[in-house]
Amino acid sequence: MTCDHLVTCDHLVTSDHLVTCDHLVNGACKSVLNHQSICYDCDLGFSPVLFFSRLPTPLNDSTLPTQATPVDAYATALSFLYGQINYEKMTGSSADRYRFRLQRMAELLQQLGLGRYLHSSHAEPPVPLIHIAGTKGKGSVAAMVAAMLTASGLRTGLYTSPHLHRLEERFRVDAQPCPPARLVKLVQELRQVVESHPSTGDSGAHEVAPSFFELTTALALLHFERSQCQAIVLEVGLGGRLDSTNVCAPSISVVTSIGLDHQHVLGKNLVQIAAEKAGIIKHGVPVVSGVVDPAAQAVVESTAREHDCTYWQLGRDFQFQSTVEPNWGSRLTYMGAGDPATKIETVLPLEGTHQCRNAAIALATVEALGQQGIPISSSEMAQGLASLTFPGKVEPFHLPDGVLAVVDVAHNEDSVTALCDSLRNRFTDRSMAVVFGTSVDKSAEVMLQQLTSMSDEILLTRFHGNPRFVEPGDLVPMLPDDWSGTAEAIIDPIAACEKALTKISPGGILVVCGSFFLAAETRPWIISKSK
Repeated sequence: MTCDHLVTCDHLVTSDHLVTCDHLVNGACKSVLNHQSICYDCDLGFSPVLFFSRLPTPLNDSTLPTQATPVDAYATALSFLYGQINYEKMTGSSADRYRFRLQRMAELLQQLGLGRYLHSSHAEPPVPLIHIAGTKGKGSVAAMVAAMLTASGLRTGLYTSPHLHRLEERFRVDAQPCPPARLVKLVQELRQVVESHPSTGDSGAHEVAPSFFELTTALALLHFERSQCQAIVLEVGLGGRLDSTNVCAPSISVVTSIGLDHQHVLGKNLVQIAAEKAGIIKHGVPVVSGVVDPAAQAVVESTAREHDCTYWQLGRDFQFQSTVEPNWGSRLTYMGAGDPATKIETVLPLEGTHQCRNAAIALATVEALGQQGIPISSSEMAQGLASLTFPGKVEPFHLPDGVLAVVDVAHNEDSVTALCDSLRNRFTDRSMAVVFGTSVDKSAEVMLQQLTSMSDEILLTRFHGNPRFVEPGDLVPMLPDDWSGTAEAIIDPIAACEKALTKISPGGILVVCGSFFLAAETRPWIISKSK
């Protein structure tokens, strides 16, 4: 089958083949089944291949040609990774049954020859390593710290999750994603180790193989090692205490915020969640905290004191002020914790007070690193922050008729609050329509309460690249009873965006939020419509 872009099909989710096309576009393609998939050029130097946000089930090696092409090798590499237990695609009930444990991850790094990155009471990381946890802001802070380290001349590896469009986005060196050909080689090396060293439990009994996230964490460190990185920034995937990244020896531990998210795994209240996130704190390793809730802050601070850590707290040891820039972004003034105190003034090309707050945490982290003999100048810090671009984070796109589309990966109460605050600060008198879809383990009712205070037009939809979606119709009863606006449930996210555009006047605002997965599936279409 052919189409102007690519023909996609839901049935490919369970088939052992991929559709290829020589004319991929960075846009969304509709099949006869009206299923949305995204086309991406894999940039491999040969005929590209379409990979779905819903990836096929793992390829059986016996079905592959004897002489595999580079495309086959890339498909096989991804299929191996996505064939493992993947928490990111688990619903709450199945995730509860998954056994999180650090021994499996530590064993894997040892087998890969990366044992020197492991934490022990006597070990220091082979290169400066920043470990960042938090309910909100950890990905932004990680990217900011990495940008400043790169600006200082250090070759810096950055590991974040999830990705928007391509797995390689998770592993960046000096802001550049891992090349696909490099990924193939790393996965081949990783797979050989995994298949030759079956996992064992504490009793020596055979146990479940490493998970998708454990494998990608190992891949990140392999990539950074092969790239001869001089600094590494690791973002925690989930929680902290039992996260795969927590086997590593950090130079600085960072907790950006504590909020209600993943309660079925991390705990029912902020104190319990704070204890899980504070689990990344290691003996004698400095801690930077942006936590503001008093009870949660007390947990993080007491944990740091128990481990004899230097502790820097936002609002006490370092401060920031921010104002809105006329067109986009913010002007940030940072007052540091050093002696004499560092003062940095810069324009942050990111929207929202929350990003200024994240920048302050990142600046304090780099300052703390400076006290360990790795000084970075104020000009390098400002240069790093000024270079930032954040796809999917209050990301603006200019559409015809003066319409501004804002795509945001906000997916919990705190991040949607930050999004709404940003919109209120920037836009006060422009019509607005919101396209919203989320996952089953998120506080949809709370998020909708916030979004309906901003808009009288809500389009409820779902993503198709992950089984954790909430059906649009199930979101309708979650709308506030006293809300007087109009809502419509549309299963196709692109159709929902198209309908939203009909509901706003010229110069209006289209907001897409609720999930990384929704942002990933709508963003290419919005890009194709933007000027």
